[in-house]
Amino acid sequence: MSDVDFGRAMGASCALHPGREATGTCERCGNFTCDTCSDSGTSPRCPTCRERFGATFPLRRETWTFNKLWDVCWAAFQREWGMLSLAVLITLGVSFGAQLLINLGTGIGAAVDSGVLAAVLSIVGLMAQQLVQGLVQLGLLRVCFDVLHGGRADVARLFSQMHKAVPYALTMLLVFAIVLVPLAILGALGFVAAMGTGLLSGFNLDANASPSEFFEALLPIMGVLGLGFLVLVGPLTYLMLPLYLVQPELAYDDVPPSPVEVLRRSWEAARGQRLAMLGVGLAAGAVMVAGFFVCCVGFIPGMALAQLLTAGMFLSLRSPRQDAAAPFPG
Repeated sequence: MSDVDFGRAMGASCALHPGREATGTCERCGNFTCDTCSDSGTSPRCPTCRERFGATFPLRRETWTFNKLWDVCWAAFQREWGMLSLAVLITLGVSFGAQLLINLGTGIGAAVDSGVLAAVLSIVGLMAQQLVQGLVQLGLLRVCFDVLHGGRADVARLFSQMHKAVPYALTMLLVFAIVLVPLAILGALGFVAAMGTGLLSGFNLDANASPSEFFEALLPIMGVLGLGFLVLVGPLTYLMLPLYLVQPELAYDDVPPSPVEVLRRSWEAARGQRLAMLGVGLAAGAVMVAGFFVCCVGFIPGMALAQLLTAGMFLSLRSPRQDAAAPFPG
């Protein structure tokens, strides 16, 4: 008797789609599957096992377009929008809760009347906040990967990335250095240029200078900085866009690669795709803004859809490798 006959003969329901009649069983895990799960009988494995032993996301970097990405993400969003929105809501709740760490440090410092202690505790609280928020954000991306691979949105997966605390912290420190060092160099060069051209001479103002005099002295410097930004925005965007893929890269594998390897893979995935990545980023932002204006409540599902777009873009751009996708729980 075939798998299809066995599933239908048992009168069972599909494991992933309880409202549908099972037409077969997965050859690996034995769960009942419907026609959707088995791709109309063409796959002997359920979506969960297909992802565990090879990605099922339909787009590839050679063929993907924004329209195709939107279609895939919109279909996944329609299927799991409720649980995805709940996952976003929990993520925001964790972020607000992490903010209490900073407030707690400040409060302790104020209670003992020690500015130094308050500053130290605030810095520690800020670092803890960023770490907690980052790890839960990785979990949200993992939930999105599951959904885009045909699985269900399991909010418990939000907390499945806590074992990556050290790799995440080291990678973020490296990213911070990559971003901060060029900006510091540019700032120093701008200051030297301003000194050399005499733009800072206008700051030799006495304490009684009026606001208008201060503004007039500041105006040339603002003009130079604005011009510098316009000149450098293109190169900076080119350099920084691959960093958009760092968090998805960390979230994808159960055992993350080294920080340097994460950056290398992100840079490789972004090669030749920066303009498309910028478009997806702008579209994701527009979705969240649109959701905010729908009585504010729409911001939650809007953010869920934006996260799906980011995760889908990463899956589309990710260079093929021999390592398997991170498995579903169980």
